[in-house]
Amino acid sequence: MDNTSLLNKWMQFNENNNEKWSIVILLLLSISFTLTDWMLGIFTFTEFILMFIGVCLFISGNYHIRLKQIKWILLILGVIVANLLLNSLSNEQFVLKVGIAGLIKVAFYIMVNMGLYNYITEYNLEDNLLKTLNIIAVIICVIGIYITIALYSDGVLPYEFFWKYTRTDFLSYNYNNLIRTRSIFSEPSYLGYYLNIIISLNLFNKKSVKISSWVTLLLTIMVILTFSYSSIAVLFLIYILYFFNLNKIKGFKWTKKMWVYVISLLAIVLLFKNVIYETLIKRTIDILNGNDFSAIFRIVRSWDYVNKEHIFMGNGMGHTPEIWNIYAYILSDLGLIAFVLFCILSLYLIINNYKMGILFVILNFQKGGYLSSAFWIYLLLLFIYINSNKKTLT
Repeated sequence: MDNTSLLNKWMQFNENNNEKWSIVILLLLSISFTLTDWMLGIFTFTEFILMFIGVCLFISGNYHIRLKQIKWILLILGVIVANLLLNSLSNEQFVLKVGIAGLIKVAFYIMVNMGLYNYITEYNLEDNLLKTLNIIAVIICVIGIYITIALYSDGVLPYEFFWKYTRTDFLSYNYNNLIRTRSIFSEPSYLGYYLNIIISLNLFNKKSVKISSWVTLLLTIMVILTFSYSSIAVLFLIYILYFFNLNKIKGFKWTKKMWVYVISLLAIVLLFKNVIYETLIKRTIDILNGNDFSAIFRIVRSWDYVNKEHIFMGNGMGHTPEIWNIYAYILSDLGLIAFVLFCILSLYLIINNYKMGILFVILNFQKGGYLSSAFWIYLLLLFIYINSNKKTLT
């Protein structure tokens, strides 16, 4: 039997089993978004899963990149390569190996993202993906509730196996003897970051995908139970953007379901009123008075790492200490050109879907790291759901 015959049989097999391939790929992608804090050596579990997804797309004959997308890829990678070359020639502090490692990471994320985007949009898998994301998010919430109960049980219930590949220290979940829910993430704010993205996709997607309001309510409650100031502030912004619609305000009708929202909110407020005062109200007062250094660092002090002597080309990819503010991160690492391009991307997102675009800008101040897998999965989901037009990246 010749190779051509084997190839044809393999292609026919993949075509007949495309639905099974889609289940595997969407499930893996949804799970990968929850494992961004799990480390095995120098790589996250997410990176291993994304690599496997890329292989699945390739061997199933579903990996392809369009011509116009290749031009965008070359532009992005070209800017980075030029940055590496300029820094290696004129910046004595620049370590070329670090820069090349960053370049490989970005190239890897872009290639996997492009392949996934084309696969999902070509086969109209947006509905299935969002439903799968929500199923996994609910599972993450259930695990989070279990771990919180286990921590309060003082060792009666086992939970350590959930944190084998991430942080286990006391400060990662405790605040004044209150257990903050973090599920399988390394800290509560990262769980909040993840859940807020899923909530925003549920509420703001332009693909007309409908997710049960009960699921969104559960995710909302879990964000509150993180007692993360930044996460709850973003959650509040999400609902302001959601209800900021004159048609919705005019057509508002009180239903029985509204009682569930109100009673759930009141129950949380009454049950955790002291914690809410300490973590939200008091901290807001501290921010307004200039006494909250964490908030000041995120918004203002992150820009201190920008080297004015190298503002055009930056310090080099991977040469800025970990900071939350991605805009400052990119300007510090990659310089002015990359920073302007990223601002243009932000503006593009706002123009196409101002609610998701505004949220993208805000979230870039909550969890930094343009080289992190969480950031690139978020970008992928944004491009999938930001437009009603299925050929956004043609």
